[in-house]
Amino acid sequence: MARILLTGATGLIGGAVLHHVLDRDDGTTWVCLVRCANVEQGRQRIAQRLARFTDAFTAQRLARQVEIVPGDFTCADRDMDPRLDDCTHVLHLAADTSWWGDERVYRTNHDGTLALARRAQAMPSLQRFLHVGTAMICGADAPSLVTETAYPAAEARHIVAYTVSKAATELSLAEHFPDLPVVVARPSIVVGHASLGAAPSSSILWVLRAADALRMLPCAPESHVDIVPADWVARTLVDLLMKPDLKHSLYHLSAGEHGRTSWADVIAAFEKAEPSDGVRRFRRFDLARDRAALRKRFAEVFGLDGSLKQAMLRATRAYYAFCALDLTFTNTRLLDEGFAPAPSLPDYLPVCLANSGEIVEQFADDIEMFTTLPARVPASAEDGLVMAATA
Repeated sequence: MARILLTGATGLIGGAVLHHVLDRDDGTTWVCLVRCANVEQGRQRIAQRLARFTDAFTAQRLARQVEIVPGDFTCADRDMDPRLDDCTHVLHLAADTSWWGDERVYRTNHDGTLALARRAQAMPSLQRFLHVGTAMICGADAPSLVTETAYPAAEARHIVAYTVSKAATELSLAEHFPDLPVVVARPSIVVGHASLGAAPSSSILWVLRAADALRMLPCAPESHVDIVPADWVARTLVDLLMKPDLKHSLYHLSAGEHGRTSWADVIAAFEKAEPSDGVRRFRRFDLARDRAALRKRFAEVFGLDGSLKQAMLRATRAYYAFCALDLTFTNTRLLDEGFAPAPSLPDYLPVCLANSGEIVEQFADDIEMFTTLPARVPASAEDGLVMAATA
């Protein structure tokens, strides 16, 4: 029977994975490596995350079905807990998703993952090590259609620490662990839940809502954004983890050419879901040249009182910079192997909006990415984007 080690169980995708797989009567054991003082504290952390997907009673019941190992993946190679020895699969989701703090982010995501890989080498029955990265390791100068290349390009221009660390991790896994059964999954932009909307997390959803409120875009309405919901990502990761034979060792978990969404479609979806706001008239602006115009409009719509809104303005600039890249990530490998395509954002945006709170309050789901800023942030870095939903 499968015995799966899961890191990042208390994050968005980790919670979606557990919500998807628990209650199955298939004999699978889920072992969660959780930063906690003891087993019960770790179980309560997982229950707290699951409560965003279901009622509190069910969350507690589901949390009782997992095996808790208190620990930290970044020093897993020194963790001799025998409960890790018999794991047959590893699903590695945990990461530091901060936009700033280069050394800390690199140490956690790169060095920590290699520590976990060394621990995995001591698992004699290991069948698969599924490492979850990000499609944005392609860098800011990638072509508009990003293919599933074997490894990130050494010359890629990264504008945030997160993508640097994730790109380096993939390279190091390939170089130092050639005998480990590593499969890499690179999700694109994860927004909402196809049936639960914003309840599990409003991370990045606030960006779309803020753009709708600002009525400003740094790109043409015909440009595209590659968005997928958290529940689809979770199901696909589990299927990738457990499918006996895979044709490739690298997959994009993305909407792809046929499922991507144009900004015109996003605008139309907002108009349909919130008709009281009428027809949207968007102004296109140059993010590099019209920073003052964006700041003025942001102040008119949201205000700039307090550090939270100032951080939100910085984050809006950053996400807008990504929008201007107009990237689509091919998903032909997934589709060719029979995996289901992702639901379209316009199809599930209404349910996301139905249980959304205030936009500024939703920004709090991403606040940890923006609170630790260097003393002086270069304009190019401030306008960068990290695409991740793991925690």
